[in-house]
Amino acid sequence: MSKTILLNQNWIFSKEGHDEPVTLPHTWNAIDGQDGGNDYYRGTCCYTTVLPDIVLPENGRAVLQFDAVAMTAEVYLNEQKLAEHKGGYSAFCVDITDALRNGSNLLRVNVDNSDNDTVYPQKADFTFYGGIYRDVTLHVVPAAHFAFAENGAVPVRVTPIVTDLNARRCEVTVEAAVVGAESVTFILDGQQTSVAVNDGTARAVFTLEHARLWDGLDDPYLYTVTARLDNGETETARFGCRKF
Repeated sequence: MSKTILLNQNWIFSKEGHDEPVTLPHTWNAIDGQDGGNDYYRGTCCYTTVLPDIVLPENGRAVLQFDAVAMTAEVYLNEQKLAEHKGGYSAFCVDITDALRNGSNLLRVNVDNSDNDTVYPQKADFTFYGGIYRDVTLHVVPAAHFAFAENGAVPVRVTPIVTDLNARRCEVTVEAAVVGAESVTFILDGQQTSVAVNDGTARAVFTLEHARLWDGLDDPYLYTVTARLDNGETETARFGCRKF
């Protein structure tokens, strides 16, 4: 079964030769970025931590997920560069399996919020805070698992369409991105179906009769769809049905 480890503790933050222990989420502009001026620190800083012992299942993978790093990130494991991500407001994932070694593994993330002409946004009326300012998690997964996209996209995507508003009939398309699996079982509102995986994606279509429509503060109802693999791995997604 998969295992998720939160990596927010025990980081060393380095800025201009000065090291200090920090806990994530963290920004180096917590003080100088508050006064509304343009004199806050913008440059490259470094975060390092030693990963916990990782025991991979047979043919399993280890994937790091960064929920947000501002504004550019370079990810190194044991001084081997594995990834670079540009953009401070989006998640991204890095597969570190092939760079793991027995014993301790040193993770280093170089973070840069310098003024530049390649990373958007370019101008704004807010501080371009630098740092790892959202969670970092380590996912250890079996050979058959739900996919971790490099851009951090969720593995289960739901597209609900109200086809008949008066009858409250809704057609719900569910797609799951998977690795190493031949089929996916989807469960929604008492309905269940198993579908084959083609080119890494399984797709199913459900019909909800007399659907409970999402209605703002009066009735913000959300359905839950579950995707399950034969080895017991599961993912869920929540969604509402609404027509404008």
